[in-house]
Amino acid sequence: MDFDAIIVGARIAGSLLASLLGQAGHRILVLDRSKFPSDTLSTHFFRAPTFRALKEAGVYQELQEKAPHLTVNYNVVDGTVFPEPVDRPEDYPFYMCVRRITLDEILVRRARGTPHVELREAAKVTRLLKEEGRVVGVVWTEPGGGGEAQARAVVGADGLHSFVAKEVRAQAEHEEPVHRAMYYAYFRGVEHADGPAAEFHYRGNSLVYCFPCDDGLTLLACSVPIAQFKEFKRDPEGRLMEELRSMSALAPRLGRAEREGDVRGTGSIPGYLRVPYGEGWALVGDAGMVMDPWSGQGIDQAST
Repeated sequence: MDFDAIIVGARIAGSLLASLLGQAGHRILVLDRSKFPSDTLSTHFFRAPTFRALKEAGVYQELQEKAPHLTVNYNVVDGTVFPEPVDRPEDYPFYMCVRRITLDEILVRRARGTPHVELREAAKVTRLLKEEGRVVGVVWTEPGGGGEAQARAVVGADGLHSFVAKEVRAQAEHEEPVHRAMYYAYFRGVEHADGPAAEFHYRGNSLVYCFPCDDGLTLLACSVPIAQFKEFKRDPEGRLMEELRSMSALAPRLGRAEREGDVRGTGSIPGYLRVPYGEGWALVGDAGMVMDPWSGQGIDQAST
């Protein structure tokens, strides 16, 4: 065998897994169709499960320098404010919000620098190699050529539209239809609640998040019933701002806020839990399980 494992996908789940396996002495090949640093559509709020994985992979300290610790839950339900300290768990009593373009680059760099790990960017996997029904390797293309390699296991860490999951016909153990749409953007000049705080503003069936993040930016996001998706799709900026200004405890603090970058979002993320492994293959991160983004648990799930 050329490698002990080939990991398809180099973002959170893929890079963390590669770093941990490489540290343990296993020969790992990581392939990702993107070049880094690059962004991806994602919520990026995380807690203790992610911190523990980052520490084990050796990048926890670097992440601490990128964004503030959010030490207060600032909850607002139909105008009534319920702030409370984040005091559990005792080892990591805070949250963080780091943009994926920042977080993923740190993890990719760590994986690339880990002994026994080879990481190839702009490498698109086009076929799985199989012998007697067992996955034994992959074929890929990249600028200037491509290649193929064999391994004891092929791991799909390639996200919601996983090529690996599709090719092995991974069955769903549980499925949920799309219930909500999510839109977000980054802003400068937002006045933050004391803490600093992770803010959750509820109005009826709408939810707005306000998270200070890296580079002095603030993530402002809204989650709305899927029935409103068509309206958002027609006017993402206008509808996002309408939702933000409808939150009575947040709107007065947006007077000097200026958006940086585009409004991004989707209304097409279903929930599922797939069978996570089979003959010569396994799935991690969003390839194996996706929860509605409103929960903010995607990064924690991908890290564990």
